[in-house]
Amino acid sequence: MLRNKGHSSKQDNLAVTAVALQDHIVHDLQLQNLSVADYSKTKVQKAENRSKSLKRNAKATTDTGLKKTTQGGPKAEDPEKEYVLDPKPPPLTLAQKLGLFEPPPLPLSADEWDRVKQRSVEQGDSMQPCPICKEEFGLHPQACLQAFEKFTNKKTCPLCRKNQYQTRVIRDGARLFRIKCATRIQASWRGHVVRRWYRDLRRTVPPADAKLRRKFFETKFTEISQRLLCSYRTDIDELFSEVDRCLAINRSVLQQLEERCGRELSEEEWGEIQTQALRREAPDCPICLTALAPRETVLLSCSHVFHLACLRALEEFSLGESAPFHACPLCRCCYQKRILEC
Repeated sequence: MLRNKGHSSKQDNLAVTAVALQDHIVHDLQLQNLSVADYSKTKVQKAENRSKSLKRNAKATTDTGLKKTTQGGPKAEDPEKEYVLDPKPPPLTLAQKLGLFEPPPLPLSADEWDRVKQRSVEQGDSMQPCPICKEEFGLHPQACLQAFEKFTNKKTCPLCRKNQYQTRVIRDGARLFRIKCATRIQASWRGHVVRRWYRDLRRTVPPADAKLRRKFFETKFTEISQRLLCSYRTDIDELFSEVDRCLAINRSVLQQLEERCGRELSEEEWGEIQTQALRREAPDCPICLTALAPRETVLLSCSHVFHLACLRALEEFSLGESAPFHACPLCRCCYQKRILEC
């Protein structure tokens, strides 16, 4: 009888141990669909609790159409605040209560969290990319660790494989990201300023190299020519009308010149011109500045007297023998000439 009782008690202990181990494994793997309790009962109980909470939180409100003012509303949370995601340890499983497994560690204190953070800062963990997604830490929250836990169905560190770790949200990654972004913005702006200053320097100061210096002045000459062309009026019709007007004026001048110089002077007119030349009493030739006598002289229709050789030499030098008209070297008038007898 006693043997049967001892045998039954051993079987009961073995069954309890097996159930405890099975429950611990289920909780360790976080398999929510498997549990010692009946799933249908737990589902109905959760639905009832949800409906009770909704009824408890529901309040009757009346819409009056007036603008509502909130007094003493909720304060905005500090975005730089650090907090622990799991402040309470998970409940003990049956195996842990029976001493088959070690219980989870107690929550870390504030001093312990400070030491852990200091060690992380010294190692430069926040400066490195995320070990899961291999991207830099930014300002927006990233759920890489939660996705890893959901994918593996257990709470294990992806680096050291430690189970049942504690997590705390810190802002070192966001702070370093701000510093990095500010550094990039400053570097970009300084580079823009330096490049603009260098372009202005290249446009104003000629380089020392001969080839570059030649190219610099060619560019400058092209810019100046372009500015000059842009400053001029390029109306073709107006340009042609101006050319026609100038040609008409030239034709009228030439016509007047032909009328004046093409007519041969009479003996009386030549006598008056010679009398006017004698009244002037010019003893020297205005071209060679020597005495008119005893060399051969010539009288112009403008009443000026020159050496014949000097006047011919001047005509050949200035316009040539084929020119239709010549101008007096003194009064610049078109003339007719007559050789004077000695």
